Amino acid sequence: AKLSVDYEELSSGGQYVKWESIGDSVEGRIGAFSLDGGTDFNDNPCPQLVVETVGGTVIVNGAQASLKRAFTQNATRLIVGHGVKVSYAGTYETPKGEGKSFTLGVTPKPIAPITVELADDEAPF
Repeated sequence: AKLSVDYEELSSGGQYVKWESIGDSVEGRIGAFSLDGGTDFNDNPCPQLVVETVGGTVIVNGAQASLKRAFTQNATRLIVGHGVKVSYAGTYETPKGEGKSFTLGVTPKPIAPITVELADDEAPF
C-alpha cells in the first residue's frame, strides 16, 4: 500500500539580497541562520542568514568567500533574535578576478522584533 499524504510547501519567504554597490548593507534582526541552508553559485551548500528588516524579510546567502568565512567563523554569535548588520565593504583581487569583501556585525544581546511602521502622515483609512 502506498501512503497518500499531502505535504504543505514551507518557505521562509523574503527576497535574496544583491550586492551591487560598495556600502550596500542589510541591517535587522536575525530570523534564522544555518551553516548549510543556502546554495552558492555552483549549487553547493553555503551558510544562509535570514534577516527581518523594516522593509521585510531578506535572505543573505554566504556564497562569496569572505562572507562565507565571516558567517562560518561567527556562527555561534549569529543567534536568532539578535541584531545583525552585513555590509559590502569593498573588493580585492583574486586569481580569478575580483572578490567582494564584507563586514559583519552582531549585537551582544537580543533586540526587539522589527515592525514595519506606517508614516505619521498616512491617512488612517
